[in-house]
Amino acid sequence: MKNKNIYWKSAIELIKAGKKIEQSEINFNKEHINIDDVKFFNKHKIKVPESLIFYDDENIDCSEIPEITKKDIISGKIQWFKIDEIPLDNEVRTWIIKQNIKLNELVPQLIQNFYQTMKSIRKNAAL
Repeated sequence: MKNKNIYWKSAIELIKAGKKIEQSEINFNKEHINIDDVKFFNKHKIKVPESLIFYDDENIDCSEIPEITKKDIISGKIQWFKIDEIPLDNEVRTWIIKQNIKLNELVPQLIQNFYQTMKSIRKNAAL
């Protein structure tokens, strides 16, 4: 593994000049990195630690981002997601991690199955 010895601003200039830089060579010096520089690093497969990314909402250029329309939502091109935390005890949380269970895939399926079961019970109970 190479030493982290290239200052991140120098790394940008070297990459622009065509030099191949590995992530392990870059020293971010625990400085805040502007989002534009982060995007540049991302384009070159270099990840900036999340804690160092600096967002200045006033200066983020959103001109390349198209407006979201009702058609985008109706067609499914754009989907809204709601993220919730589910309280779990430590034993269950540990088990989920060890089993590599993807809750974002499991929970919707469980809810769908529960819904179908409840529908079936109501239908059969009415007979």
